[in-house]
Amino acid sequence: MTLSTVQSIQPFFHPKSVAVIGASNKLGKIGHTVLLNMEKSGYKGKIYPINPKESEIYGFTAFKSVLDVPGDIDLGVICIPSRFCVPVVEECGKKGVKSLVIITAGFKEIGGEGMVRENRINELAKQYNMRILGPNCLGLITDGNFSFSSLSPDKGHIGMLSQSGAMMTGLLDWAIENQIGFSSFISLGNKCDADEVDFIEYLAQDEQTKVIAAYIESVQDGDKFFKVVSEASKKKPVILLKSGRSAAGAKAASSHTGALAGSDIAFDLAFKKAGVIRAETISDLFNYCMTFIIAPIPKGDKFAIVTNAGGPGIVCTDAMEAAKLGIARFSEDTIDKLRSVLPAESNFYNPVDIIGDAPPERYEDALDILLQCSDSEVAGCIILLTPQAQTKPLEVAQKITALHQKYPTKTLIASFIGGVSVNEAAKVLTQGGVPTYAFPEDAVRVLNGLKIYNDIQNAPIITSKKIEHFEVDKERVKEILSQVRADGRVVLLSYETSEIFDLYGIKNPKSRLAQTARDAAQLAEEIGFPVVMKIVSPQIIHKWDCGGVVLNIKSAEEAKKAFITIMSNARTKGPAGADLRGVEVQEMIIKEDKKKINELIFGVNRDPQWGPMIMVGSGGIYANYVKDVKFDLAYQYDRNDAMAQLQQTNISKILEGVRGEPRSDIEGVIDIMVRLSQLVNDFPEIIELDINPCLVFESEKGYSAVDIKITIKH
Repeated sequence: MTLSTVQSIQPFFHPKSVAVIGASNKLGKIGHTVLLNMEKSGYKGKIYPINPKESEIYGFTAFKSVLDVPGDIDLGVICIPSRFCVPVVEECGKKGVKSLVIITAGFKEIGGEGMVRENRINELAKQYNMRILGPNCLGLITDGNFSFSSLSPDKGHIGMLSQSGAMMTGLLDWAIENQIGFSSFISLGNKCDADEVDFIEYLAQDEQTKVIAAYIESVQDGDKFFKVVSEASKKKPVILLKSGRSAAGAKAASSHTGALAGSDIAFDLAFKKAGVIRAETISDLFNYCMTFIIAPIPKGDKFAIVTNAGGPGIVCTDAMEAAKLGIARFSEDTIDKLRSVLPAESNFYNPVDIIGDAPPERYEDALDILLQCSDSEVAGCIILLTPQAQTKPLEVAQKITALHQKYPTKTLIASFIGGVSVNEAAKVLTQGGVPTYAFPEDAVRVLNGLKIYNDIQNAPIITSKKIEHFEVDKERVKEILSQVRADGRVVLLSYETSEIFDLYGIKNPKSRLAQTARDAAQLAEEIGFPVVMKIVSPQIIHKWDCGGVVLNIKSAEEAKKAFITIMSNARTKGPAGADLRGVEVQEMIIKEDKKKINELIFGVNRDPQWGPMIMVGSGGIYANYVKDVKFDLAYQYDRNDAMAQLQQTNISKILEGVRGEPRSDIEGVIDIMVRLSQLVNDFPEIIELDINPCLVFESEKGYSAVDIKITIKH
């Protein structure tokens, strides 16, 4: 019987019996530490130490092999050297062990023989329907401590995953000191089988888990990630810290677990599509987690600031504007109510400055008025306090927690700036359900996370989108690509790209291949004068340099002469032995009859983990210098995505029409983008595609993809 992912993962969380393979009586051995941790953590299931040289380990009867264990085994924890792992994994399969944790290192992260070993245990896992965590991991902490970390955290509501074992031990140590609890803590290691997506799917339905958090270095299956995580993020927040933003960091991440690192831009885009909140730092990761556990999700997008000091209020306002958080504009009624309870020196607008001598009652009065507002006017407040001579932080904290009880659906975040003067008050706030931070920027960051999650909950699940599909003769495209490969090429010639674009309905200059002067004259007449003619040869990249281009050809006779001239120039001035396929005859764009021409660039780059990325922006010869481009993943990509992407570019404003110019063919631009997304999804062998320039004219004149390059896999 085939189990669902949740069913197959369940033994990692609630095993009724555990075999520790490599258990030992010797202090310092991983097998000894794991067994000791299980016992100390209060694991209540059956424990089977496996060691061929021992009869008893730490008071438990030992067995020479898992095959000798009299009962069933839900979970096996392997702590033996990697060279012995393959036969042991096979024994576990024969025994019917449901899941394995392979703590041992020495697999794909070292390459060569290690890669072979990892591939073999993965094959055995599939053969025997076992799930495997690791190898090269710390283990996991669920119903017991099945790891070689000596630390066991308090029980709580954070489901934590980490691709780095060392990161896990550091986080555990820090979490225990800061009294942060976990429903589970899982070290992923090399992810030869079970990965972060499998565990996220399980944690999404786990009643003990309120927030899912993870440190990851790679994602192996982008489609699987989208399908699972986009649904999980609707049930509870999914917060990920992804390392490898820099080129050096990506290289280190790749070598750490043998994973292929994808583009960080692609990760940003993928996380956004899947409803993931991305943490920038470890501190952010836990700040988000603790906030989501105790704070309500805001029901609006406008927020107030209440402060007893002008400087922190300005800092907080700047941070909110930088995060694009809505700063509430109060109604006249709200302002009048604030005037009635605050000193004349106060600021009654946002941020509300109740001035430095504010007693606890003044905080209470101002907040009570703001929290009575509708969610559309004020969805929540950031409360700032600096410990001045008249300030009573503890009493202010007690007032705030009472207001939180009175208005439980309003989002309150506090920043009590200071140290010893505010520490006790900060504890009272946190225990009372109001997240509290030392500085305003941290408060703004977590509030923005809450607001983003509100947007995630209100957005449709990415996999449920209905995507427009264009009817295309795919067989003809396959023929073209097959011919390219048969020629030993990876870059398509211009007439080949032109035909593919025609098939996909993307407008480009009419282009045909002439192999004789007579062909050239006939094709030129069919296309319509004027035309441009260019040499076609895989070896000639810079056509102008060898006299391989003739412009503005206006008659059949000129076309014949141009053909002869181009072929002669290519033979005498081009690379020796160049394969001359003929001459391309191409429609020439007449710019004089256009009121407006903008040069755009479109591109596609295939990310190893997330698939094709669409690029759009300002094109032409200065595209690489202007760098006005934006990206999006082609996964579940529609016209709304294309418009949102285009509007992020600077040139989009020019396309709309400025200084009396007409509006450009924006609808045509959007059409190019969605058709390109279908093309590169239909044909995964296309690894790169560039259109530069694409000439975009005024609305009634359309556009023309003038220069196209397509590269395919070997």
